Amino acid sequence: MGVLGGIVLVFLIVLVAGLIAYVGDRVGHQVGRKRLTLFGLRPKYTSTLVAIGTGMTIAFVATVIPLLTTPLARDAFFHLSEINNRVNELQARADALEKQVRENNVVVNRGELMYDQFLILSPQQSASERFKRLAAFFDATVQSLDRRYVPQGLKAFKGTSADPDIQKKLTAVLADQRVQGFLISGPVLIVAVADENLFPNDTISFTVAPFLDKPIFRAHQALTSVEIDGGTAIIPNVAYGQLNSAIRQEAIELGMPPYFANAISSLTLAEVQATQSTIRRGHGRYYIVARAASDVYPHTGGIPVGFELGRKPK
Repeated sequence: MGVLGGIVLVFLIVLVAGLIAYVGDRVGHQVGRKRLTLFGLRPKYTSTLVAIGTGMTIAFVATVIPLLTTPLARDAFFHLSEINNRVNELQARADALEKQVRENNVVVNRGELMYDQFLILSPQQSASERFKRLAAFFDATVQSLDRRYVPQGLKAFKGTSADPDIQKKLTAVLADQRVQGFLISGPVLIVAVADENLFPNDTISFTVAPFLDKPIFRAHQALTSVEIDGGTAIIPNVAYGQLNSAIRQEAIELGMPPYFANAISSLTLAEVQATQSTIRRGHGRYYIVARAASDVYPHTGGIPVGFELGRKPK
């Protein structure tokens, strides 16, 4: 039933109500004129009672007929709450399915690193030099993203650093309080990340995220350790996985971009087997200690680590 049908139905209900009132009034009026009595009541009250009864009877008949002849009317009267609950359930299921479809079809997740290159801005550079370098980085990012993501179903980014609107955005990035605050302390690392989830047919969009390019770890610094009892058979993937997770968490807390906060180890199979053998044949408490293999900055693009087995923790 559309809007027009609903309006017609309202008018019909109004007309029926008026008809019921008119019939009840006329019946009551005729009873009053004939001065009939009912249940010993005075004619005045008898006419009123008859008018009320007539209206109720007509309304009852008008209600019963649709209920007997129309299944939809019976459902509306006796199962409306169940119908509403079912509709709500189906709507919730449809929303969940739509969300699942969109999440499964996502091309880029919000916050994901989109371009594997980065830009370093230094305090020694002039404002014009920083803008020039940021503009070049922006254009290189757009070209890379178009090559990478258009074949995956996204629409190409529209615009270059020469466009006035984009120049305003780049100027705003350099004027941002965080960037200006970082430049007081040292170089600033700029990376391109997704500012929202991107699905097929979405236009490529991204934002730039600044990080202070400060030392995170120093070469040979002990980063973390894991305790292992001698005489046990360790599972290397579990032990080194725990160390890598702890290193990642600490690096992020110290200002390392999460995209680059992954431990990079040069462990060989022979080294892993030697560690397993030593612990299995030994007694007492051992520690596998992770150390930074070199100085680590955000621009390092990872955390080179080495592992050593000893009797002392980090």
